[in-house]
Amino acid sequence: MGVFVLVGLAHPFVPESRWLLIHIFTLGVLTNSIMVWSQNLTERFLQQRLPESARPAQLTRSRLVNGGAVAVLVGQLFSTTAWHWIITWCGAGLMLGAVGWHAWSVGKLIASSEHRKRFRPVAWGYVASAVSLVVGGCFGAALALDLRGAWHQRILLAHVLMNVGGFVGFAAMASLVVLLPAMWRIRVSPAHPRIVLGVVGAGLALAVAGALTGGGRVLGIGVLVYASAWVWALQTWLAGVLSAMTRDRFTYSSLSALLAVAWLVASLVAFGTSALLIDGFLDPLSPPTLPLLVGFAAQLLIGTMSYLMPTTIGGGPAATRAGLAELNRAGVTRVIVFNLALLGWLFAPSSVVRIVCSLVACLCLVVFIPLMARGVRAQRAVITDHAAARGMRD
Repeated sequence: MGVFVLVGLAHPFVPESRWLLIHIFTLGVLTNSIMVWSQNLTERFLQQRLPESARPAQLTRSRLVNGGAVAVLVGQLFSTTAWHWIITWCGAGLMLGAVGWHAWSVGKLIASSEHRKRFRPVAWGYVASAVSLVVGGCFGAALALDLRGAWHQRILLAHVLMNVGGFVGFAAMASLVVLLPAMWRIRVSPAHPRIVLGVVGAGLALAVAGALTGGGRVLGIGVLVYASAWVWALQTWLAGVLSAMTRDRFTYSSLSALLAVAWLVASLVAFGTSALLIDGFLDPLSPPTLPLLVGFAAQLLIGTMSYLMPTTIGGGPAATRAGLAELNRAGVTRVIVFNLALLGWLFAPSSVVRIVCSLVACLCLVVFIPLMARGVRAQRAVITDHAAARGMRD
């Protein structure tokens, strides 16, 4: 996150700044977060914590992912040279090998768990997520070869679909089936999550097939099938929220998660509808990168981390409440300002207004970093005080 902020501030002086910012966020922030939390949540959902002896392998995978991501970014910085693709491919191979290893590790953990575990089917979404990144990363590596003709656009669309729709989408659905009701303190969640994840996978496969074959209608149908799974989940969650709406349930994490899903659904419906209208080349079709990455992925990531970090640190109800309180500072205001700023960033007619809105939206997300530090300190203080009090009693 720190690297993303620094490059964002210096972007006028950085070559390929837009590409770099997108991939620092996706390869750096998103990939690290999803790998860490998918492992953590799989263990939680299955109530099957791995021994400490398994952690070194997990750390090795993390180092390989980050080393590979750095190599991919460096390769793009030398994109004007004829050999830049070699660095990119080496980085991609290192990174995708580690992600494949992660998928195998999580899948092995799920396979060894008891079949009666309630969230066992949900956890398979994390395996599908990692596999999607491996496939999407291969498409991304192919783009480094400067493909000619219609193939560049086809591979680009498949790359975005697999990475955002597959990697982020599967992980998000698997997590939110459990976490979103917990954030809102409701008991409503989509029925038959296995079927929901199956529809997500079917829609994604159809959309990627349409992209690779140049079939706009097939692509559009696939995207809309994918979106239908999220529409079903969103209306289920909304029904639960509306039936138990109280002021104290409106927190930064709960609102961010819900609105992130709304951005995903709106973006996919608009994109899928546009694809249906294309009967020839896919060149005029642009993926909704900004609403998907900022409105959906970034907002969901910061929102869920604002909930997960204090609950994972633990230390008792008082300590968890202290951490949550810090990360929820001005929570509703931050969510409202962020989403309004993103709308201005997308639709304002003036370039100056769009720049201002983009800065405001990014600031609303970046403020998570100091709040995270404050939350950890507040939570540790409560834990320390409780430990000292117990020591005095003993």
